[in-house]
Amino acid sequence: MTAAVVVILSISGCSGSQGDDDSAAKPAKGDAVSASPAARESKAPERNLQQVKRDLQAAVAPNKLRMQPHRKGFCIVHGTVPTRHVLGKAEFEAIIGRMEKRGWPLVRPVEHSDDETYGKMSLGRLKSGEGEILMGSSAMPPEVREAYAPNEGAIALSVSWNCNAD
Repeated sequence: MTAAVVVILSISGCSGSQGDDDSAAKPAKGDAVSASPAARESKAPERNLQQVKRDLQAAVAPNKLRMQPHRKGFCIVHGTVPTRHVLGKAEFEAIIGRMEKRGWPLVRPVEHSDDETYGKMSLGRLKSGEGEILMGSSAMPPEVREAYAPNEGAIALSVSWNCNAD
């Protein structure tokens, strides 16, 4: 898990978000995180990239989602969410909980680690219809720390969806 989050953070340098949505929900408290079989097997409506971005921005608010521009013909987009501090387990699970409330159930339970080498890290995989989000949080990698200062942490994500419908 450590390598996956660090690699995603390192390659997800994003210049900004397209289609900003100011109607993002405020963070809720006490959201539960689950990976129930019923939630994973539910039939979800297909979402286009703009709808996925709105769901993500609502879940990470008040932080700012930054996504790569979508390249026509590609069905994967990467993004980052710089955070003032490295997210702990409860903060990351609250974001996952908000995504679940928006129709993105977990594929399996969230993984967390906290060690002396890499610090606090979390990784979650969500799925809705054909769409899938891989989301991880950790400390900002040293190679990009200056560019994102004063932020100390980040959420890195990869979004894949059925882009043939776009």
